[in-house]
Amino acid sequence: MLNFLKYRIMPPHNMLTHKAEKFYFEEYMHYISRYFVKGKDLLDIGCQMGRFAIPAALTGANVVATDIRKRYFHSISKIIDGRANIAFRHETLNQSVNNLPHQKFDVVLCLELLYNLPDPETNIKKLALLLKPGGYLITSHRTPGYYMYRFIREKNFDSVSQILTKTHPDYNAQTAGEIKAICEAAGLKPLKIVPIGIFSGFGSDAFSGIANPAKMSEKIRKQLFLLETNPELMRLFENSARYNLLIAQRPDLATSLSG
Repeated sequence: MLNFLKYRIMPPHNMLTHKAEKFYFEEYMHYISRYFVKGKDLLDIGCQMGRFAIPAALTGANVVATDIRKRYFHSISKIIDGRANIAFRHETLNQSVNNLPHQKFDVVLCLELLYNLPDPETNIKKLALLLKPGGYLITSHRTPGYYMYRFIREKNFDSVSQILTKTHPDYNAQTAGEIKAICEAAGLKPLKIVPIGIFSGFGSDAFSGIANPAKMSEKIRKQLFLLETNPELMRLFENSARYNLLIAQRPDLATSLSG
């Protein structure tokens, strides 16, 4: 709960303007921008400062953006300035699932939120309910390696042991294989599971000592981007990045039957 309050209600930096966050935004968009389509219904759960809700709306998607803090909605509206269709809902993930029509959305986004909540298996199943047949679920998950590096750097070896035995009280993380299994248990077809931020970090996290995008020139950031989106490196380090990005699809029953 403390981690949730710190990063969801009182974020330590502006997600739109922070140089490192811009770098990770570009990595995410490398994979998900194709799902921001004019006329499609898109739900962004935990939209925060709108770094994905804004570009989705500006492409012409019909966006519903939710968060637990209303202040973000004013900031997003100011940036959009009437140029796009976006509706706001002040509610939690559970409230969204209970209040919104099921099978309503072509795309459901829930990025950098699920690791702050208990029971990712149940939450993925809940989010799947909101998808139209053929719709896409896009989520991100902490990797075990992210926490391992963090705790080893802090010499917090008790927490390392807890991560290994999956008994740590405050953090949850999944390997790519575990994400695939969770996805399939929810009746979804995993299309892509890719790491975001293999070698880089910022602030006090363990990766900042390797590469910090906020302290790089544009030229060096581009070179780092190419490394972090290299398929072979992604395969080697998929369980040690900042996040694993999941893109999954709810099967279209008619297509499945005809196939």
